[in-house]
Amino acid sequence: MKEEKIFKYLEIIRKIKEEEKNFINIEDFTAHIQSILKELSLKISFAQNKISISPETHETSKEDQLLINIIAEDINQFLENKNSLNLFNELAISLIEQKSLKDLLDHILIELEKIIPYTSANIALLENDTLNYLSFRGYEKYHVENFMKNFKPDKNFLYTLKTVIDTRKPLLIENTDEYPYWVFIPETQWIKSHLMIPIIYNNQLLGLISFDSDKPYGFSEDTIKKVSSMLPLLGVALENAKLYDELKRELEERIATEEKYKRSFYQIVKLASDIVEMKDSYTAGHQKRVAKISVLIGKTLGFSQDKIRILAISSLLHDIGKIAIPSEILNKPSVLTPLERKFVNMHPEIGYNLLKKIEIVKDIAPIVYQHHERINGSGYPKGLKGEEIVLEARIIGVADVFEAMTSHRPYRPALSMDLAIKELEENKGTLYDPNIVDALLKVIKEGRINL
Repeated sequence: MKEEKIFKYLEIIRKIKEEEKNFINIEDFTAHIQSILKELSLKISFAQNKISISPETHETSKEDQLLINIIAEDINQFLENKNSLNLFNELAISLIEQKSLKDLLDHILIELEKIIPYTSANIALLENDTLNYLSFRGYEKYHVENFMKNFKPDKNFLYTLKTVIDTRKPLLIENTDEYPYWVFIPETQWIKSHLMIPIIYNNQLLGLISFDSDKPYGFSEDTIKKVSSMLPLLGVALENAKLYDELKRELEERIATEEKYKRSFYQIVKLASDIVEMKDSYTAGHQKRVAKISVLIGKTLGFSQDKIRILAISSLLHDIGKIAIPSEILNKPSVLTPLERKFVNMHPEIGYNLLKKIEIVKDIAPIVYQHHERINGSGYPKGLKGEEIVLEARIIGVADVFEAMTSHRPYRPALSMDLAIKELEENKGTLYDPNIVDALLKVIKEGRINL
């Protein structure tokens, strides 16, 4: 091959690397690559989620084809990494948004199929050395979905299960016909390769995720790497889902004997503190301080005793949705990334979805949902304006901002009272309800808030 042509290929590779650095989305990226390849009369085609590069008209030499293959391999590797990263981000959001454990697990298996071609897959929770298969996919191909529904093996039932649970390490069986410890049973005789990976969170083995293929060598060490990057998210999701169920049961059990309008205020206070302290003791203190400030504002505005009680309980539970956010994000001492910020901003909706299902507190769910709305529509999650936001949520919004500014945060020291008052006055009528700000300033002037 002529030296001039070699330099041309090298220049093409340099331009492709530059495009990879500036990647925004796959559509634009491939369009730019196609434009670059035209310089060598090459074109891109897609098949089975991979690109191939071929000459537009002429035949190619062996040397040309070798360089073309190198370029195609580089682009495919880059796109595969991008797809895995995008999937990670999508899963990270969807894991927090899922409303039930079953929906959450089903969604994970659907998403993982995009990067791992499997015949069937399942996710099982480990409870008292017994596996409960909560989600499975693909078994209908061999008509064994009913078998999976009723399959609850003890960890000692199969050598493969015991090995993964005891070692806490993945088990890859490339060919079941050649694996000496594979147990052949009628319902699974079609499985020719198998991968089982433990789900570990906070050093606790929560369960297993497994993949089957009806072809030998369906999985590899590379498959383990792809799944492993998702395991921390899966662990957080399973832990949170279990915690939701426990909290719901505990709350309903503790207040089931009380009438709806005669429930004990102090039991709710204690329960709220217990719930949030499971995640972050700082958050519990914050909610209690916001409750105190909100109640003072409510009294200044002339609220009845019943409205004061609703306001107090709403304040105590306004951040309960943060129980689904990883502690590493809540306590991060530096600026949050956009993805981390998106997680945190989900907490009003998560709190709403948790509380609306519980009869005794479902009336306060809308207040919790709206406490980050702002009267000019710049808040979240819905961008509500003015009186579209319930009054109690507007009160908690002001109390929340004031308490946050005057309290220590992992990423900054507390602001002075004067600076906090200045923020409220400057944004009165824009972000915050002016009547509520005036009520808070009156309470501060009277010395009824001690920081």
